Amino acid sequence: MNEEACEEYLKDPEANAAHLRTCAKCNAEAVALSEKADVEPPSIDLNALPLAPWEGSSHRAWPLVLGTAAVVAIVALALLDAAGMSPLHVVEGSLTSMEAIRTFLNRSASSLRSASLVAQIGFGLAFLLVNGLLIALLRRAPRGIDA
Repeated sequence: MNEEACEEYLKDPEANAAHLRTCAKCNAEAVALSEKADVEPPSIDLNALPLAPWEGSSHRAWPLVLGTAAVVAIVALALLDAAGMSPLHVVEGSLTSMEAIRTFLNRSASSLRSASLVAQIGFGLAFLLVNGLLIALLRRAPRGIDA
């Protein structure tokens, strides 16, 4: 049993495979390591693992979402009844408040139509640039946590 030969075998076991026939200690270690390496890992039952949020929608609590929406609608109707208002009155009030926004958009569109040709082209180019940037960002591959 030569310590130098053992060290050479440990550095490059494939090149010094003949050393195992002459050294009982290294042979015993090689046999023990090969026995440990032959052990198969235990099988994993994939159905027992929890699903990640993106792996399926079967575990989402849709009944809870729909129930919550129904409760909110019932509470809103009860508050409207307690205030002495009808839902139609609230819808009409919402539509009249939307009239101000509609008027603003109409004025903005008419001011753009009456603007100079350079301003209209600049607006068009800005529109295309912003939308092109958004498309480029949406087409880019998302980066995960491990990226």
